[in-house]
Amino acid sequence: MNKNCKKYYRDIKSVIPSGGQQERRLIKDYKIRITELNEMKPDITYDELQQNFGTPIDIVTEYYEGADTGYIMQKIHITRIMRFCIYFILIFTLAGFTISASINIRLYQEIHQGIVTHEKTIIK
Repeated sequence: MNKNCKKYYRDIKSVIPSGGQQERRLIKDYKIRITELNEMKPDITYDELQQNFGTPIDIVTEYYEGADTGYIMQKIHITRIMRFCIYFILIFTLAGFTISASINIRLYQEIHQGIVTHEKTIIK
């Protein structure tokens, strides 16, 4: 594939929001179609690709207009759950690091105060 075909393919991949089985199949189908078109016309431009297939946004819009509503709702639900889990893990990790840092600071202060640096000796 030439550079324009690769850029067009990357743009399609980046616009599709979820990575389900149907979406992977759509991306794979477009890769095959782009490769075939590139073999027929090796010096194809990005604009010609958009004229043949449509813009990446149009491709995704057309796909989701024809997709099953239940499937889309399931993907949105899974994405929401995954996002919640990631936020949950990040918050608890941050809390753990904060608690660990505060404990280490307190221990450092206790050790620093416990070290004898000056000693008074009174001779009578």
